[in-house]
Amino acid sequence: MDKESKAVITEPSFKGKHSTLLRIWHWSTFIIILGSLVTVLFAKTLFNAKDNTLPVQQNLQKSNITVSPDQARSVAHDFNDLIWHWHIYVGYVLAGLLLFRILLEFFQPKQQKLVSLLKNALKYLRIPGTNKQNAKHFLWVKYLYLIFYFSLFVQACTGLFMVYSDDVPGLKNIRHTAKDIHNIFMWIIISYIVIHISGVILAELGKKYKGIVSDMINGGE
Repeated sequence: MDKESKAVITEPSFKGKHSTLLRIWHWSTFIIILGSLVTVLFAKTLFNAKDNTLPVQQNLQKSNITVSPDQARSVAHDFNDLIWHWHIYVGYVLAGLLLFRILLEFFQPKQQKLVSLLKNALKYLRIPGTNKQNAKHFLWVKYLYLIFYFSLFVQACTGLFMVYSDDVPGLKNIRHTAKDIHNIFMWIIISYIVIHISGVILAELGKKYKGIVSDMINGGE
């Protein structure tokens, strides 16, 4: 490896510049994913149709209105459907953000592109005498990013499939499979968020990468 090629290979670091558009995408995606998970939580708990059937009956009886369990379940189901509709709307925004992130990668400064960062880290590992532990850590984190992006892609595709499959008779048979895949990748995304936040907290408590949250807000140095 000649001196010129060595000069452009730097030690991988979580500290660095982040474009304005990337930062907007990052925080927007965080808020939207959080909103999506909240709608799922509400739909499965507070607005669960099965759990709210009896309370609907009891509240209507206080107004001297008597309804059957099926009628009360129908009313409770309407509220549950409303929450799921919000989940779908949030899903549309998340799909749009994912498409935006894919397109953004083509317009990012070269040194900020994910592919360039991975290539630089792999080349750095081949240089004798370098700190390979930090480079390997950097690579693992970036590979987790790729898994996260792939998970978002699967979530968006399966979510959109479930929304529109009801209108296509031939697709209804595999809707349940799409739902199962959607649920599995939801837990993968939740696991990634937990790992990501834990890693950020540990970095902020240390010295070498302290300030990475600030970098994602202000753009970095």
